[in-house]
Amino acid sequence: MIHAPLRTAVRSLVACVVAFCLLAGARGPAALGPAVQGGGDLRKAFEELDAKKDEAGLREFWKQNADATLGLIDSYLEGSLREIEKKGDASKIAAMQQLALRGAKAADAAHGRQIFADYASSFIGWDEAQRKSFRAGQKAFGKANAALKKGDAAAALASAEECVKLARPLGDWWGTAMGLTASAEAQEKLGKREEAVELHQQAWLIHRELGLRGDAYGNLAAMATLLADLGRNERARVSAERALEMARALGDAEGTTKLEELLKRLAK
Repeated sequence: MIHAPLRTAVRSLVACVVAFCLLAGARGPAALGPAVQGGGDLRKAFEELDAKKDEAGLREFWKQNADATLGLIDSYLEGSLREIEKKGDASKIAAMQQLALRGAKAADAAHGRQIFADYASSFIGWDEAQRKSFRAGQKAFGKANAALKKGDAAAALASAEECVKLARPLGDWWGTAMGLTASAEAQEKLGKREEAVELHQQAWLIHRELGLRGDAYGNLAAMATLLADLGRNERARVSAERALEMARALGDAEGTTKLEELLKRLAK
């Protein structure tokens, strides 16, 4: 357990990255950052490019704003869901959903992926029961996170697994990755490090595909420390090297220092 300081730092990072998702309906504008929340600059630029049907411009827009991709698309999806829940105007709902889907397809083209359109099309295709399952999954994640903070790993695991169980069949890739990460945290607290590694690696792949660099970094750094604890030094070293690159790119000074220390220990 010599790597506890890095593990603590990673937990703090992951908690900060996903804190906005704790309550139902919170996976919208809060995910977009100051540029979008402050003046709606990215939203305005995106909507103008979409209105002009500027496909090349949209692809370049997503390339230049890679970290905001999922949050921006999701803000329209979540917005449409809130309108549905309050029985809002059907034409407004449809417009928001189709805007999100067009944006998701352009984002896939820009990033060489397929997950954004899959996520958006899944979201807009839900029936009432599926929408309720989505909200239940968000609440389950909130319970898992609260239990982790209280140190109740067993309760956290139960809620996190419920989150994954609800999110995965819906095509809710984001919710699935969140639930997997919370499950990994709980399994580690329960002393089940092998299980924690397996869950983190699943979440890492999804977060990476979704372009959620902070979350992917958190999963990867956690994997590095867990693998080192398990004596799987070669894989730990590769994971730590990749995580270190991300720590530097994200400007995480504390994480950078901890990962450098871990790599030094692994080199002995």
